[in-house]
Formats: sequence, C-alpha cells, structure tokens
Amino acid sequence: MNSEIIFKKCSKGDINDLVAISQQFYPEHYTHIWKNDDPSYYINLSFTEKAFTKDFTSSNIIYFLVEKDTKNLGLLKIRQHQEIMEHTKIEALQLEKIYLLKESIGLGIGKKGIDFIKNFAIHLNKKIIWLDVMTTSPALTFYKKIGFKTVSFYELEYPGLKDGYREMQRMILFI
Repeated sequence: MNSEIIFKKCSKGDINDLVAISQQFYPEHYTHIWKNDDPSYYINLSFTEKAFTKDFTSSNIIYFLVEKDTKNLGLLKIRQHQEIMEHTKIEALQLEKIYLLKESIGLGIGKKGIDFIKNFAIHLNKKIIWLDVMTTSPALTFYKKIGFKTVSFYELEYPGLKDGYREMQRMILFI
C-alpha cells in the first residue's frame, strides 16, 4: 500500500495533537543543544497548549499537521503575511517552523513540505518564502539544495542554550 503524505490544516481542535507531536519531535532533535540536556525552556515557549492557543488568535498564523497513514509525523507553522528586508508582507510568507519526527527524516517528506508551502505561497501571490535555521542544523544543507539563499545572520538569546548553537541564518527562496 502506497500511502501519501497529507498536510492537514489545523484548528483549535487540533491543539492536543500539536502539543503531543511537538513534545515528541523537539527533544528528539534538539535536547543536545541545551545545557543539562533540558529543552524545557523552548518547549514551554513554543509547544504548550497555551502557546498554540495564543497562535490561533492570529489569523496570520496557520498550522498544518504532517500525516501519513493517520499518524502525525510533524508540523508546519506559517505566517502568511510576514515582511522581510525590502519585501512587504504582501510579497512574503514566513515558514516559521517545519519539524518532523526522526523516523520521518530522509523519506522525502521535507521536500514534499517545501513543495506544499511553495504552492500555498503561489496561491497567495507571494514572491518569496523565508525562514530561519540554525547554522548547525543538518536542515541547512537541505534548504540550500532546494534554492534557499542566506541573507543574514543573528544570534539567539535563549537562556540555557549552549554556546555554539546560537547562530541563526535567515534564508529566502524566490518563487
């Protein structure tokens, strides 16, 4: 059976699923970048019922659960109208988060996710998609391969984040 990847647009009714998948994938990938292997600062900031509920109050933010065979494998978080540099919010869409479970890496799901976001952005008449990625992230190579270009760097100031994991790259993709 060849099952397909589905990007399910979320509503407030999906918050429990968003919390559950987030609290699984984030520690799988990022525990090592936090002092004492404790990623709770970022999990509490971004992946709690309270954080998701707040995001759902903004019409600019959309979440999609990544599903295969009715199993949640990850999520996408989009800011539909988000300016960057000389590009207005009318021209630009931010892919704020794209996370997958470790078991899903290398199966082409990330590429399908980017293709999905591109089509979504085209539907909104966007000219660019932009994102931020850690300089140390394995995803950086993937983003470069599919055409994202680095336009700036900055440092994260999160308490508890280990030195050596603070540098971020802002990248854009023209569509």
